[in-house]
Order: sequence, then structure tokens, then C-alpha cells
Amino acid sequence: MNLPKYFDYASTTPVRPEVLNKMLPYFSTIYGNAGSNLHHFGWLAQEAIHASRNQIADYFNVKPSSIIYTSGATESNNLAIKGYLKGKSKGHLITSIIEHKAVLEIFIQLEKEGYSVTYLRPNDLGQITNEVLINAIQVDTLLVSLMMVNNEIGTISDYAAFKEICDSHAVCFHSDVTQAIGKIKLDVNNLPHLMSFTGHKIYAPKGIGGLIINSNCKISPLFDGGGQERGIRSGTLSVPLIVGLGHAFTFIPELLSFEETLCHYNLQIKHALLSKFNNHILINSKSPNNISSLLSISIHGVHWEDLFNSLTAIAVSNGSACNVKSTNPSHVLMALGHKRDLALSTLRISLSYMTTEQEIDFLINYLNEKLSKLLV
Repeated sequence: MNLPKYFDYASTTPVRPEVLNKMLPYFSTIYGNAGSNLHHFGWLAQEAIHASRNQIADYFNVKPSSIIYTSGATESNNLAIKGYLKGKSKGHLITSIIEHKAVLEIFIQLEKEGYSVTYLRPNDLGQITNEVLINAIQVDTLLVSLMMVNNEIGTISDYAAFKEICDSHAVCFHSDVTQAIGKIKLDVNNLPHLMSFTGHKIYAPKGIGGLIINSNCKISPLFDGGGQERGIRSGTLSVPLIVGLGHAFTFIPELLSFEETLCHYNLQIKHALLSKFNNHILINSKSPNNISSLLSISIHGVHWEDLFNSLTAIAVSNGSACNVKSTNPSHVLMALGHKRDLALSTLRISLSYMTTEQEIDFLINYLNEKLSKLLV
């Protein structure tokens, strides 16, 4: 099978070979249950989980005990937001209209349950400003949830300032940091109180992620069980996936070292398309405070179905991979003022340390060829 060239790393990444090799023994030979504390198999599983927790804690500069393993960012977001609110009187909540669906859908449900929710709007660069957050906070505000890096256009939030604002109002600050890990160097002294993340964006396996409780924000469990993870998230721990997740974090310094190369590739693509199709190309990733691995462009003058039907040799998306139907326009792009058809005619190109100069040349030539035929 001739697979297309892959430019959709913001959707998911392959498991890194070193990560896979680290995991394999825990599927077959070191297969103990970490809850079995009376024999060697269980002890080895416990040791592996302990090592993984330390690897993740080192990256975030937090206590290992603050890390709660989950199945991924969606579960972590639910656990963070609903777990923090559980048992509290209904009050006011703040999020933004450009959050990932895994956060937005939670707040939509909470509104139905009687909470008041303010949805902050981004500026023209796709960023939530400090001013709009300050103006939105009320006396009964319980929680703020704002992502660290937008998954569709790549804008980096001023999360350190958000943290300070929330601290000054005694409000808990949660952030989905999934797209930030391995993309930006974190200010570990000003991290959000609660952080959700998943493994499959950083070359770890799917089905594993975590919640970091970096504060005294108390989280109540959402379901009952055997009391694993300090009683916050019950369920038998998946030792192989946890081992893979922790090992993937050890390669993050290497990922960050590719920043300059990815920035160069990003500019190459942008300049090539603008120089040839300037009147048809709208750059969505236009903030100076953007991750270099992601470029979102919308294309005037072509129907989205024709666009994607023609791009069979490359793997790209038109927004979040979590939109169930491709006919749903991106809520992020709609929030930036795009009409439905333009939002659908959008390419989200996301790069990786694995991306080569030859692949970038292929992508540019391929897009030039296809768009020249479509934009006639």
C-alpha cells in the first residue's frame, strides 16, 4: 500500500521505536498487576509505574504524587473540571469558544446542570487576552479552563498571566496542555493548578494520559472502584502504556531542539503558497506567539470537497481530528470570523521532528500543482 505523506502530527504521532521497545516486556514477560503487592511480578509493575511518574514529574517540575494516570486528555479534562466542581454549590465558570471539544462539551453539559458559563472570545490573532479574562471573573467564579496551545491554529496562551489572575481572585485554573508538551518550553514556576494531557501527541501510545494536580485544588473521583491513583481514578493501571508515556517524556528536550528547523519549514510553506496564490490564501496561524510545528491556512475560491478529494497524496486535516464529521466547520475558525465554506476549505499542516526537507519540498510542489488546477 502506498500511504500518503504524513503532515498531521497534531492529530496523532507514531509511537517512537525506543518507547515501543521499552513497553514490550510489560506486555509479555513483566506482566504483573501493580496492585499485586505480595509477589515479585507486582513489585516490578509498581517500580515501572513509579519510574514513569518520576519521569513526568521531572518534566513539569511537580511532585510525582501530583500525577494521576487516565486514558487520555478527554478523561483528564472531565476529571479535572467535574471532579473539582463535585460537591460545590453551583456558580460561575469561564472557558473560551476556541477550546477543544473535549472541554467545550463539558461546559455545555454543566450549563444544563445549572452553572453559569462565560465563553471568552479570541482577538484577531486567535488569542484570549488577559483583559477579557479579568473582565469575566465574578465574585462567584469557581473555575477557569483555558488551553495552553490551540490545537487548530497553534496560538500559545499567556498561561502564566492567566495563573496570576486566577491566583489573585482565588479561582482554580485548569488547562489542557496537550498541544504544548514538546512544542514549547514551559515556565514551570507558573503552571496552571490543574493540567490535562495525553500521550499520543508526543510519540507515546494512544489510550494513556494524565491529570496533574499542581495545587490544593481538591479533585473528587467521578466513579468508584478499587481506589487506585490515591482514590481519585480507580481502575487497574495499564503498566505497558504508563511505561511508554513516561519514557516518551524523556525525549522532550530532543523534540524542543527541532524548534528552529520546524520554524524554517513553516516559513518555507507559508512563503511558497503566498507567493503563488496570495489572493486565495488566508493564514490562520498568524500570531507571533505560535508554535512552529503547526500551520493553518484557508483557501478562497475552491470548494472544500474538491480540495480534499484532490489531495490524496498527503495526510492533512481541516481542523481538529475530533470533529466527528468533516462537513462540520471548525468552531475555532468560525470564532475568527470565517464563513462556513472558508472554514471547511482549510488545511491544518502539522510537522514533526520526523519531517524531512524532502517531504517539505514534496508538499510545496504538490500543493502548487493541485491548487493551480483548482484555482482556475
